Amino acid sequence: MRRQFLIFVTLLPFSVAMVSTTSYAAVSGKSSSSHAASQPANQTAKTPKVEAGHGVYDLTPLHLFTGKVIQFLLSPGGAVIGFILEGGDQVFVTPEEGYAFAGVIKPGDVVQVRGLKGGNIPVIRAFEVIGPNGRSVRDTFITMPQYSPEIIAGPDLILHGEIWMPLYTMDGRIAGVILKNHAVIHLSPGEAVRVANMLKPGKMLYAMGAGCNGAMGTAISARELGPTLDTMIPIVVGNAPPPGPPAGSNAYDVIGPPTTY
Repeated sequence: MRRQFLIFVTLLPFSVAMVSTTSYAAVSGKSSSSHAASQPANQTAKTPKVEAGHGVYDLTPLHLFTGKVIQFLLSPGGAVIGFILEGGDQVFVTPEEGYAFAGVIKPGDVVQVRGLKGGNIPVIRAFEVIGPNGRSVRDTFITMPQYSPEIIAGPDLILHGEIWMPLYTMDGRIAGVILKNHAVIHLSPGEAVRVANMLKPGKMLYAMGAGCNGAMGTAISARELGPTLDTMIPIVVGNAPPPGPPAGSNAYDVIGPPTTY
């Protein structure tokens, strides 16, 4: 009897533990089942869908301009940076938009442009361009990094003709001219200020520099410029920093803030 009693006492805690564990599992299972039953069967997280071609942002608050495309605006390397409307407005787009223009618009098309217009200069920053067939190109608001300047291969081109209008940048600075024969001559904004007297509409202009000439248009980055072929002067290409003081001068070895000499 003593031996049986000891076995019973030894097994009793185990039996109690088993009962307690089983009871807890049953209660927990019941609670989970009740909680699951209380949730609606169709309650799932929904992810909003973005329709193809419509982008993330609502552009409808922006003004809508309508006009006929006269010509494309090209970079010296041949990339589309914008176009000119019949009224003279220069419409600027991002490089990513320019790459997508093929097959969407062409000179002669009447297009719609949704964007922002310059206050007192004829420029439009386009965020969406809608072609006559309803297809559109939108700004993706993603800027691709520019690791190096645009490389232009080939011999220099010589352009000449009567100046039609100034060429603006997207931020409204004058950076060259557009001739009446639709050729585009690019200058840095700083150089455009320096030779401003040569860049007035109606004047004849000769320019030489590297660029492109094809079905989309003609554009160069001028490195020489003048009213005649024999009077052209050198032009600093791009936004190069101003030259430093001459070697041997007192300021030659001085390191400090940039200064124009």
